[in-house]
Amino acid sequence: MNFLYIEVPYLYCIIKVMKKIILVLLLSLPTALWAQGTLGLRLDGGVSWMKGGGIEGASAKTITAIQPQVGVGLYYNFNPAFRLGLDFSYTRMLREQTNASLQPLPDGGVQGDVYRDLKTHFHGAGLTGEVNLLGLGGVKKPLSLYVGTGVTGLFAVGNIYTIGVSNTIKPDGTGNTVHVTGHNEGHRYIVPSIPATLSLEYAFLPQVALRISGGYRFILAGRQELSPKGQAYATVGLCFQLTK
Repeated sequence: MNFLYIEVPYLYCIIKVMKKIILVLLLSLPTALWAQGTLGLRLDGGVSWMKGGGIEGASAKTITAIQPQVGVGLYYNFNPAFRLGLDFSYTRMLREQTNASLQPLPDGGVQGDVYRDLKTHFHGAGLTGEVNLLGLGGVKKPLSLYVGTGVTGLFAVGNIYTIGVSNTIKPDGTGNTVHVTGHNEGHRYIVPSIPATLSLEYAFLPQVALRISGGYRFILAGRQELSPKGQAYATVGLCFQLTK
């Protein structure tokens, strides 16, 4: 079973192209630019919420509004105005569906799924470039405002639990039989996304900054029906400058 919404060879081609583009960008940077930069680590936590995706239908409840999110990132500051980072995150999506309308049977009975529960865990990994709007003059300041974008892969693992009911009428019409069934089906898939990020950071110590950030991932779900179409998040964390 292929869990990817796109063909595997095509996905590999996308990954190879992305790697080449990143490699060319890094190699094109002057050595002096690397030498004057600093390495940093950021840790954050907060909430996320999804848009669209999952089980659909008139009886499907909206996706549970708020879910926890945690993240860690390793970034390189080339100068006060620009940095490039590798980011990793975790969040999840929960959704339920109840169904009061069952399918009629020829004998007068009914059958159908009365309850579905969708749970998906998302592990994100991506590359993000950010520009500090308050550092465009080349002077490092305690307060920074970063906007950024990049490319992120979301690795999803989850399951759908379904409860079904059938009510069949005996041929002679003297009674009926009720059956209740349960089914648990797992799912896995990978979807690419384009993040848009905004973060405000204040360095209250020479090598430590408070970070308040938010963002939105535009998920390229394609034919993957269980994937959300978008993912918003808001987090608070700390940034640590590892080198001087």
